[in-house]
Amino acid sequence: MKQILILTYLMISSIFLYSQKNGVVLDKENNPIDNVNVFITDQNTLLYTNDKGLFSLDGILNGTYIHLYKQGYASQVYLYKESEEIKIILEELHVSLDEIGVVESFNELGNNKLTNIEKKSLKNNFLNSNSLVDNITELSGVNTISSGLGIQKVVVRGLSGMRVISYLNGMKINNQQWANDHGIGFTDLGLSEVELIKGASALKFGGEAIGGLLYFKDEPFISNNKIKGFVASKFNNSSYLSSSQFGLKINRKNLYINVNGQYSISSDYRLPNNNYLFNSRFKQDAFKLSIGYKYNKWQNIIRYQLHNETNGLAAHSHGDPSGYTVDQFTSADLDFNEDFKVERPTQFVENQLFIYETKYLINNLKFSFHAGHFINNLIEYDKWTVPSFNLTITNTQLTPNIRYIHNNFTINVGSQISMLDNKNNFEEKLMPDANSSSVGTYAIMDYEKNNFGFNSGLRLDNKTITSKDISFNTDYDNKFSSKSFSTGIYYKMLDHTLRFTYSGAFRAPHFSELFSDGVHHGTNRYEIGNQNLNIEYSNQFDLKYQWSNEHMAFIVNPFIQYIDDFISIEPTDSYNGRYKVYNYVQFKEVEISGVEMNIHYHPHQLHNLHFEQGYTFLQAKNKSADYNLALVPASNIKTKLLLDLEKYQNISKYKFNSISIYHYYTFDQKNFAQYEELTEGYNVINLKLGFKLSKKLNAMLAMDNLLNEEYSPHTSRIRNVAGGIPNPGRSFNVSIKYDF
Repeated sequence: MKQILILTYLMISSIFLYSQKNGVVLDKENNPIDNVNVFITDQNTLLYTNDKGLFSLDGILNGTYIHLYKQGYASQVYLYKESEEIKIILEELHVSLDEIGVVESFNELGNNKLTNIEKKSLKNNFLNSNSLVDNITELSGVNTISSGLGIQKVVVRGLSGMRVISYLNGMKINNQQWANDHGIGFTDLGLSEVELIKGASALKFGGEAIGGLLYFKDEPFISNNKIKGFVASKFNNSSYLSSSQFGLKINRKNLYINVNGQYSISSDYRLPNNNYLFNSRFKQDAFKLSIGYKYNKWQNIIRYQLHNETNGLAAHSHGDPSGYTVDQFTSADLDFNEDFKVERPTQFVENQLFIYETKYLINNLKFSFHAGHFINNLIEYDKWTVPSFNLTITNTQLTPNIRYIHNNFTINVGSQISMLDNKNNFEEKLMPDANSSSVGTYAIMDYEKNNFGFNSGLRLDNKTITSKDISFNTDYDNKFSSKSFSTGIYYKMLDHTLRFTYSGAFRAPHFSELFSDGVHHGTNRYEIGNQNLNIEYSNQFDLKYQWSNEHMAFIVNPFIQYIDDFISIEPTDSYNGRYKVYNYVQFKEVEISGVEMNIHYHPHQLHNLHFEQGYTFLQAKNKSADYNLALVPASNIKTKLLLDLEKYQNISKYKFNSISIYHYYTFDQKNFAQYEELTEGYNVINLKLGFKLSKKLNAMLAMDNLLNEEYSPHTSRIRNVAGGIPNPGRSFNVSIKYDF
């Protein structure tokens, strides 16, 4: 009888599909799957299957990629052909590998089967994490340089700053990333996910990204003439952080609109000894608008984003930072009435981003053009009432691209044109006025058939840097040219998958490395550039092995990277006034090697229990000396235990739907630079309790640093101040979100 009913359903579905231009998503037993995310990648729109597993194909163009995914199922990428009937079978999968595994997934950075691309969902980041960067650091090999929540930047396999490039919706974010006291420059507002390439294989966007590339994507537009939105708020008792966000999505036929806003304010954060770190407060506000219009085979998108932040420069010292005590930077009392003042060491940042995207699709050919303009204004005050420096950097970027699909081949050909200008708006200067222009051209080919695939790509870059500044006595005009390449291969046999990537890239020196000559108050040092610096060259070998079945997965990823002419800033024995002098130099060869291992496990009888553990071993050696690189994270173990309680009726009736425990253990960092000291290991435990108060109302109660551990990471920006200023102590976070 059951077989007759299934056959009848399929016959009716087939008729319905043909007449209504719908697709259907089923499980292996031909039962419909509802609420599947159907992402129309080339049109940046999101649909959902109904209770019959159906989704509309109206307006979807031939040759468009469709990415289907739902929690608990293996995701799939489908190339839409108008002549074919779409019936997609999703396999139930208890072990989720979207972040680190080799799975069917659409990625802006390329085919993740052929390139080592990892991703992290940011859809509910506001509920689940303290900050954007905190979420990303759950990935193996990823850490952060920070001084509290206000100033954070990503470290990938020991590299950071200008070697790890951030893109937002296809636009490079030049947020004065040359300094550790300059943050990432935006929040999780309106973001859906981030893609990460570790190393130098991001050819489409990654000219000079020898350490890695982060590609942040906004949430897609909605379809089907809907209006959706949310409001959310969170509070943290450690720093009295208060943050609110809103979002609104509107679709009317071929017009799509996304609007988001945010305001956050935080006081000084509390240390494990219950004192407060003076001037660690911050505030942020942001606004984001995206408008899309589709006409036949054309789609146009206009984006605008405004981000403002004010950051206190905590533990700021004049002269030798080790000559101070913790008591000089902390207080037992917190004055809520003390707002930011220019008499304090303070950083003011304003970022504006303008983006225009256009796409044209015809059969298996896609033409896209991306134009972006980014403006960053950075003002820093020391203890005086006038700025220590005032910089404006503008970046204009043009990126045309053509993608062609033929049988099992995918070819991407394109170019990237960038014009960058760095201007001082104040007589006090750390570096002179300077500008650069670069042109990059790339070609990437992917081949995939059955369980085998390979890719190969080549990128050529030409970059010109000029500076003519009388006050710095600079007359510099130099051209840097080089090529980047990447080759990858993968093979899958039963439950085993093997992937190998070999890549090479280069990085030209930055303005700060070439021309700096002055006090950098944010880092408490006098910095001197070197106009004789050459290009950095990188070669990387990356091997990934994965074994997985229905309930368990194991991944091991050894890697080694060689960087010739590595640019570093090193201390001298000299002082300029109260500030120690640091010079930019080049090391002949640097070797970065390590291994990342991950285990995912779901017990056979407890599919709602998720166990994940990742281990990272990392070392970074200066081959021309007897010491290691600076600010390299220690080896660590990251463990996460998640229990989903939604299906347990006796518990879920109390609105309690999840519990997760996150444990971060770091080993002693004994492999440090010449001027660094040993950093002791530590344990940090975080606990999260999720609540589903109604169909549209969700809440999260989180306890960070549950054991009130006093620790200072090796990558902390203020680790060398007063013997090491610790990270925040135990804190409680409450967040709530209402969807409508």
